[in-house]
Amino acid sequence: QRASWTSPIMHLGIMREMNAVQLARTQADGAYRSLLEALDGVSEGQAWAVLPNLGPDYLHTDASIQGTTLHIATCKFIYGSCAFRNTEIRWRDLAARLDEFEPSWAAARAYLDEAHAYWMASWEHLEDLEAEVPRFSGELWPAWKIIHTVTHHDGWHGGQIAMLRYGVAESNDPPPSSADDIRKYCAELPSW
Repeated sequence: QRASWTSPIMHLGIMREMNAVQLARTQADGAYRSLLEALDGVSEGQAWAVLPNLGPDYLHTDASIQGTTLHIATCKFIYGSCAFRNTEIRWRDLAARLDEFEPSWAAARAYLDEAHAYWMASWEHLEDLEAEVPRFSGELWPAWKIIHTVTHHDGWHGGQIAMLRYGVAESNDPPPSSADDIRKYCAELPSW
C-alpha cells in the first residue's frame, strides 16, 4: 500500500509548479483532511462528553468534541465572510443557525463540511496574499495571515479532538450550547 505522504524532494517539485495561493489552498485542504481523520468514527456520545475543567485556561470551547467541531466551523464561516465576502454572515447568524440543530452530532458534522466548503470558496479567486482584508474584530490583516490562522486552527483543534477521544468516556448528556457561547463572547464584536 502506498504511503499517503510525499517525500520532501517530491514536495519541492510540486511547490515549484504552484504559486503561493495554490500552495495555501493545498495546505488548507491538507489540514482539513487531518482534522477529519481525528473526527473519523466519533459517536454522538463521544462528541458530547465534556472534559472536566481542572485548570485556568480557556479552550475556546466547552472541552467537548461537539463544541470544538462547532467552534472550528463557525470560525471558518466568520473568517471567510468577513475577510472575503463583505461580512455576508455575521456572528448572530451563526448563533441562530446552531440553535436550529444543536445538540445533533450528525448535524454538527454536516455543518463542519459546509463551513469548510464555504471557507475554501470564499477565497477561491484571491490573487494577492498581501492584500489587507478585515478580520471579524474589525482589524485589517493581510490575506495570508487570515488563511494561515484558519489552516493552523484545523490542526490545533484536531489535536485537541484526538486527546478528547482518548481522555473522555461517552456521555448521554448534550454539552453546553455553542450558540450561547457565541452570544456570550462575540456580541460586542463589530461583526456581530
